[in-house]
Amino acid sequence: MGSVREKEIQVEILAHMLDDAVRIPGTSLRFGFDPIVGFIPVVGDILTVISGSFILLAARQLRVPLRDLATMMYNQLLNGVVGAIPIVGDFFSFRFKSHAKNSAVLVRALRHAKGTSCRLNVLPLNLVDIGLISVLTVPVAVVAGLIGWWFWTRDYFLVSFLFD
Repeated sequence: MGSVREKEIQVEILAHMLDDAVRIPGTSLRFGFDPIVGFIPVVGDILTVISGSFILLAARQLRVPLRDLATMMYNQLLNGVVGAIPIVGDFFSFRFKSHAKNSAVLVRALRHAKGTSCRLNVLPLNLVDIGLISVLTVPVAVVAGLIGWWFWTRDYFLVSFLFD
């Protein structure tokens, strides 16, 4: 069992890797592995949704209020569904940065917990937590995969645009 701050740092590192690990030289523009992996048809979109679910699991583990968890899930849904659209989705992921937004929601929720004292240790995940995040995430991953598959079967994906 780690500290709350350690878990926050883990979430921030994951969000950074997914959304802004690489800076485009000479600009202030940054991107991460989310838009890069999103170039891989079908599988990439599913992987980014699954990667983002680790931030949701951390939020659940830290007992972030359900209202904030719903906001985070909405960001995850947008990233998964819109991100599955070839080219448009990649640019959307590049600009939207859902994982960084979710990390910020998590940190803000922990900082503004009203009427409670700050816990020092992270609570262990239980089956209810894992089940809740799975119930929220799996449909998004499936929809993202189906959207990607639909475009793939019609030969609408970034690679076909670049090399045809």
